Amino acid sequence: MNSASDSASDSASAGASIRDIRLLVVELGKRMDAHRRTRIAEFDLTLTQAKALEELGDPRTARELAAVLSCEPPNVTYIMDKLEKRGLVVREPHPQDRRAKRLVLTEAGREMRLKLLRRMGQDSPLDHLSQEELNELRDRLFRALEGSQDG
Repeated sequence: MNSASDSASDSASAGASIRDIRLLVVELGKRMDAHRRTRIAEFDLTLTQAKALEELGDPRTARELAAVLSCEPPNVTYIMDKLEKRGLVVREPHPQDRRAKRLVLTEAGREMRLKLLRRMGQDSPLDHLSQEELNELRDRLFRALEGSQDG
């Protein structure tokens, strides 16, 4: 064989490997997303409401929560109105800035958040991996992302 065909063969093998990894990462993402959506629906929450509950482990202003949720503060107001009607969140004066309000989980909100987090951790697509394997997967994904020019 000549070196040109060997090189083409090696390139094809490397490309297939990267393609396989991409397809596997996409499939895992789909399964994890479906798992998350199913668990959140059990609590009669939208994805954004669930994410807000997750992020309100500590009180935040609407602007801070909007930054974490990657949305505009008026959208956070709408989300908080829905959660407030359910008795999960209250708005309190900010201790250092009297112009701002903090979004704070009620006792019912803290209980819902804890139940939600526990439930999302059950029957995960990654449940069959050991803690060591999870740590290794996380570390390798971080390493791959650090080397990425796109992300």
